[in-house]
Amino acid sequence: MEQFGVLVNIMALLAMLTPIVFIHEFGHYYLARKNGVIVDVFSVGFGPELYHWIDKNGTRWRIAALPLGGYVKMRGDENAASMTSEASRKIKGSFASASLGARIAIVAAGPATNIITGILLFAFIYMSVGKVVMAPVVGDVAPDSPAQIAGLQAGDIITYVDDNEISDFSDLKGFVAENPNRQLLFTVERDGKTVFLDVTPEQRCSEEMRLTYGFLGVYSVQGEMKKLGLTQSIMQGVSDSVTFTYAMLRGITRMVTGNMNRGEIGGPVKIAKISGDAARAGWVAFVFWAAVISLNLGIVNLLPIPALDGGHLMLFGVEAILRKPLSDKIQSALLRGGSAFLMSAMILLIFYDSYSSLIPKFCP
Repeated sequence: MEQFGVLVNIMALLAMLTPIVFIHEFGHYYLARKNGVIVDVFSVGFGPELYHWIDKNGTRWRIAALPLGGYVKMRGDENAASMTSEASRKIKGSFASASLGARIAIVAAGPATNIITGILLFAFIYMSVGKVVMAPVVGDVAPDSPAQIAGLQAGDIITYVDDNEISDFSDLKGFVAENPNRQLLFTVERDGKTVFLDVTPEQRCSEEMRLTYGFLGVYSVQGEMKKLGLTQSIMQGVSDSVTFTYAMLRGITRMVTGNMNRGEIGGPVKIAKISGDAARAGWVAFVFWAAVISLNLGIVNLLPIPALDGGHLMLFGVEAILRKPLSDKIQSALLRGGSAFLMSAMILLIFYDSYSSLIPKFCP
């Protein structure tokens, strides 16, 4: 039975991730074609080729054995990481021979397509099912909870946590969950007056999710499910995407500064488990999770790490300043170093996932 659950997790991960990666790579492909760059290979997956066809433009579309990823190889690229050389700049139709503006657009198109996809998936849910709207108003306070100790009261309107504006109760839950045992400054509207409260969420642990999180002890007022129109859905999708992006960047900051919560970071194993849980919960949860993953893929790819799209954009920025590209030797060293870093990080995440799953009791 447990093996069946693992299989469902893997299938759910592939069903979600493969289209998202395809969309990312299609963004590169489309802008490349629009800018006169020849695409030699469009691969869904890595490793041995299972099937291929060649279109009228000469692009080899391939399905590979390992579907966790993919790449677009353009004319003149030395490998799937789009490493170029001085010689490739002289090849007609190559990526390296395109103008700097065209190369920036082609590289940025992948992350941009993922971000747009995330927004549209959110909008689709809000149009077809609706969105639960909960005002950031305290409905009730649990006795002896961190909220009561800090002085929060029923009817309080929470407007800011530290310098972060709170427009929905779900925003509040997110900030609290991220900050166990960390003091937060709440800005509260109470009886027409502004009150400032120091609040420290209590640290709690979830054995099922295998992570620690912050607990406050406040309950929201009754929420309302609203179906949104097209324009409103897109605007809300943009707003939620910005909220998730900020949350992700805060998580990266905690990781870099060593303040990460236990179990907060996860690799393929954890993502697969959450994907499986989302699939079991129904299509709305699955599509919502796919939107989150699409946003994450877009934002992570914009990080200035060589071998990622953000690393290429960083090199293009240097090229714009120097009015010439860095030498092939320097670019090659940076891209190989970035690839090695990403591979090491992936191995560590897989090891961390596997180690965490073997701990019989995660919570103390």
